[in-house]
Amino acid sequence: MKLKKISLFLLANIIGLTVMAEGYQLNTQSARQLGMGHLGTALKLGGESMLFNPAGLSFMNGKVDISLGATGVFSKVTYTSGTYTAQTDNPTGTPLFGYIGVKVVKNLYAGISITNPAGNSLFWPDNWNGSHFVQNISLKAFSVQPTISYKFSDKFSIGAGVMVDFGDFEYNKGLMPVNGLNGYLASPAFPSAYKTIISNASGMSPVSANLQGKASPAVGFNVGILYSPNERWSIGLSYRSKVMLKVNDGTTVLSYATPELKTLMTVLSTAPASTNPLYNPSVATVTSLDGKSFTSELPVPSNTNLGVAFKATKKLLLSAELQYVGWKAYDTLKIVFPSITSATPKNFKNTMIYRIGAEYKACEKFTARMGFIYDSTPVDLNQYGPESPGSNKMSVTVGATYQVFKAMAVDLGFQFNNGQKTTGKIIQNGVTVLGGDFKTIAFLPSFGLRFNF
Repeated sequence: MKLKKISLFLLANIIGLTVMAEGYQLNTQSARQLGMGHLGTALKLGGESMLFNPAGLSFMNGKVDISLGATGVFSKVTYTSGTYTAQTDNPTGTPLFGYIGVKVVKNLYAGISITNPAGNSLFWPDNWNGSHFVQNISLKAFSVQPTISYKFSDKFSIGAGVMVDFGDFEYNKGLMPVNGLNGYLASPAFPSAYKTIISNASGMSPVSANLQGKASPAVGFNVGILYSPNERWSIGLSYRSKVMLKVNDGTTVLSYATPELKTLMTVLSTAPASTNPLYNPSVATVTSLDGKSFTSELPVPSNTNLGVAFKATKKLLLSAELQYVGWKAYDTLKIVFPSITSATPKNFKNTMIYRIGAEYKACEKFTARMGFIYDSTPVDLNQYGPESPGSNKMSVTVGATYQVFKAMAVDLGFQFNNGQKTTGKIIQNGVTVLGGDFKTIAFLPSFGLRFNF
């Protein structure tokens, strides 16, 4: 009996760390700015400017500016194909952020930040129809950024930071489709006892892989300029470079639907074929990966941000921003095992994110915000990965700040992220191996504290 080449399934799709879509890059690094559409390139945000535009750091008030907080990510993805439906049961994500800025000397400021610029947490049912692509993933990337900023005048400043990114992940996937061994049931030469083992595992992923790895520290940079021609207008431009995260020593551990199925697959993997008529080289390739290490590399994309802000009245601030994301850097997924290398096309394209926001200072103690975001997807709909279902997304945001006292403020933000229903498929060797409609929604509440001395 000839099975599909399971090893190709494995090598084309093994690492869910590829969560590289608009869902991989997190824009949740400030509770204050999340409520305003998460823009800030043209704004003077104190320590938080280290992320949005390092040039803004030199406009901080006081000698020390501290901001810290976290955002909760409550997300759900629904997959539909004909009458079949599957839905994720995702744990809550909690990306963190922290910024400390200080005045060094007149016009020169410095600081350091730590953020979660990328991450994903996605849990599909273990035996859903796409389990051979992903069952669940948990990925976190961190970025530490020391920054300096210099203010030439009240109208113009520059800033730059060095980003040191690193991370870790855990990922589970089936190595063949549910019921992927059922082709043996039609073979009259296949032993009945083994057919019983296959039947007893009906509806389950025969063998799954658990992959874990850590991305070694990688370096990038973040630079920006900020210009304010007068007290009402400001224009900002910033650039965050691509950072290539490299997994150098990932580990692979296999598990089986039943102990009996593990025994059967051992039989199917036992060479030589001359003395074992049941030998299957594709199954042998899969089982041989148990305990093996692997390497891979994945880009956190570059971001170019252009923003403008306008002080419409003494109390009302308006801002708009364009964010150009260099997703084209993720054109191929390359995975290297000791004796096998695979390169799978992803064909991502560069995309634009559009942001608008407003801030209204109702009184000395209370400020309200709102915003809107349109985020276009970079994914190729013919190479559509359920490990991070991409879609064009629209978000509305609201937020507020309460000034507890002069040196302390509490920030609240909330974002509703609504993904457009997207029809995607995965084509391998001219054959569609998974296809259907994907719908994503997410709720993101955020909390932050700011201190200024």
